Amino acid sequence: MRILRLALSGLFLSVSLFLGTLAQVAPATPSHFGQSDGLRQFQASQRYRIGALCNDGTESGATGSGACSHHGGVNCWLYSDGTCTNP
Repeated sequence: MRILRLALSGLFLSVSLFLGTLAQVAPATPSHFGQSDGLRQFQASQRYRIGALCNDGTESGATGSGACSHHGGVNCWLYSDGTCTNP
């Protein structure tokens, strides 16, 4: 029993040290290794669907088929640039 306890405590210590080291090395926010500034600007300027405004006035985070299915259908699609276009 004592050997098992020692083995488990050693394993726990090893994992703790590994995770602590990983936390110090890994960046807190995602980075864009290997991407040029032009590519990042192109991606940032892309307009993409973020949800829908339903016919009964509710907002939905759904971006595809079935969005607002229990709210009278889609009144307009919400996009990342703040626009809302009719389906």
